[in-house]
Amino acid sequence: MLVGGGLLKIFADSARYEVYVVFTTNGDHYAHEGEVRIRESFHVLTKLYGIEESHIYLLGYGNEWKGTTHLYNETGHKVLTSLGNRRETFGIAGHEEYRKMKSGRHSVYCRDEFKQDLQELLEDVRADIIMAVDYDKNPDHKAVSLMTEECIGELLRKMPDYRPVVLKRYGYDGVWKGKADFFEIPRRRTLLTQENTPYDAEDKVCIAMPPECSTPHLRRNFLYRAARCYRTQEAWQKADEIINIDEVFWKRRTDNLLYEAVIEASSGKPEYIRDFKLFDCADVLQKELLIKECAWLPDISDQEKEIHMHFQAPKRVERINIYALGRQEEDCLSGELLFDTGMCLQTGNMCLNGKKNAFLFKAQEGVRDIRFRVNQCTGNPIGITQIEVFSSREDALPEDLRQLVFEKDWLPYNGYTRMLMIIENLVFQFRKKVSRWIPNKYVLKRRYPELREKEFGFFGYRIRYIREHLKS
Repeated sequence: MLVGGGLLKIFADSARYEVYVVFTTNGDHYAHEGEVRIRESFHVLTKLYGIEESHIYLLGYGNEWKGTTHLYNETGHKVLTSLGNRRETFGIAGHEEYRKMKSGRHSVYCRDEFKQDLQELLEDVRADIIMAVDYDKNPDHKAVSLMTEECIGELLRKMPDYRPVVLKRYGYDGVWKGKADFFEIPRRRTLLTQENTPYDAEDKVCIAMPPECSTPHLRRNFLYRAARCYRTQEAWQKADEIINIDEVFWKRRTDNLLYEAVIEASSGKPEYIRDFKLFDCADVLQKELLIKECAWLPDISDQEKEIHMHFQAPKRVERINIYALGRQEEDCLSGELLFDTGMCLQTGNMCLNGKKNAFLFKAQEGVRDIRFRVNQCTGNPIGITQIEVFSSREDALPEDLRQLVFEKDWLPYNGYTRMLMIIENLVFQFRKKVSRWIPNKYVLKRRYPELREKEFGFFGYRIRYIREHLKS
């Protein structure tokens, strides 16, 4: 729902698409809630969205980990234990996890098997449009975002005929931590606060919500009804933040010609420039982004300081994007792009904030070789994390998606609409306050571990909760 509940509804209702949903973790941060949260999700997807249960995949990994590290940042086959006290993947009764269904075994909780499971599933489904969570505040979201990009990058190099549309969306910014403006008139587009993203305005795709997901009548709103089903998370209490008249995605181009090129460098690790990852993180558990090795930078002693990109067949090239990282005020990195057509393009001092340096030029036909040569490198820049070579300046959305782009609010306002929104807002805020003072059994089970095996006898604990709440 957070990744794109409205767009998912559009796809699910369309006869043109088959919808597949993948859960990488089982939501068992609290072990007693894991299966309950899975079943809540299955109910929403099958009963409300109408998605076939066979199209819902569980990878079966843990929701956060014991110790001081995360599965994503571990190496090789080191096995971790989840907070739910498990060491291998699992599903639920009647629905095994992906690896068990495919290979008859469970995967152990290690980075290599997590990557293998996700990559094989992506290859099996071979989706035309991939919607994935982006890198936000949650460690598991960060890990899934980066691992999804890593897997997509390898598939793009492996399968030259596979170029999906990749849409990423933050689960917190503008959503779970969005502005509580559902009841405001006039209704506003999604407001984002995320800073230091690698994207710019041309990467932004705003999808207009269908009427059943953007109706101002809360109780009739499809997304609100879906949120009511997630009782373990009390997601309905965030409805005025989550539900909006549009959903904001960030589009990643997959038509980079370098996926078909032979790449060599005079020094350094050139494989980073086409791995589809714009950055990498050394510790997803940390609030601040700790950059790990993820960029090409030539050795100081290297006299050539260049990357050679060779195409087996001649290409048309009209745009190159270069992403670089460093300390913007202290470091300097510049170079030149040399084409075998004779054109030489100077980059000047590139921005080192992780965003794209875009170079648009007159189309070069019959290109087989491009060299990028570093002319100046001062300070200690991290280097170039990605080079994208395109045959066209723009990457147009598929027609089906283009027709869904948000243009304006469709709602005509009248006295009845305004009055109903005011009343529903008052009722919603009252119910939210009552629920926070008199919590459901899942909130009580988190606070009082002795309740986790019980299904009855919560009244006395609710009184205790209220007393503690008053004291605090």
